[in-house]
Amino acid sequence: MPDRRPIPVAILALPEATASVVYGMLDLFASAGRDWGFIVDGKAGEPAFEPRIVAATREPLRVVNGGCIVPHATLEQTLDPRIVCIPELFVPPGEPLAGRFTAEIDWVRRCHARGATLATACSGAMLLAEAGMLDGYEATTHWAYCDVLRERYPEVTARWSRPARASVW
Repeated sequence: MPDRRPIPVAILALPEATASVVYGMLDLFASAGRDWGFIVDGKAGEPAFEPRIVAATREPLRVVNGGCIVPHATLEQTLDPRIVCIPELFVPPGEPLAGRFTAEIDWVRRCHARGATLATACSGAMLLAEAGMLDGYEATTHWAYCDVLRERYPEVTARWSRPARASVW
């Protein structure tokens, strides 16, 4: 019998993110499975994911757009997610990241070592590049960060865009 438990998802909250991206990720994962039931038979379906917002502390977090994010758990309380989502980093493109996200990078590395799939939105790819986790891979990010990604992290093949691929059925 297949395992039907919701897949644990950790969404990283940082002061350099925006509330819309963090809560948008939360809403996206929370609605998967649940909302299909409403469409089909008017009742909530079984959730496919169990999303949690995680941060260095459980304290409410003021983010760059003035929003407030209340984490569900700390990094140390969330070591076994199957998916880790990193939002954008609202940091000027030329500003160094070295030493800035040490705890978060260590946590992402530990989660990945335990088998988590990593995903980023927009300039969040810069955090993975800083962690060395994009070395040897192709990556894309917000256009304003592509040159910085290419220059600062030469082991990453930075792409301005990915060509669209179409399949004919």
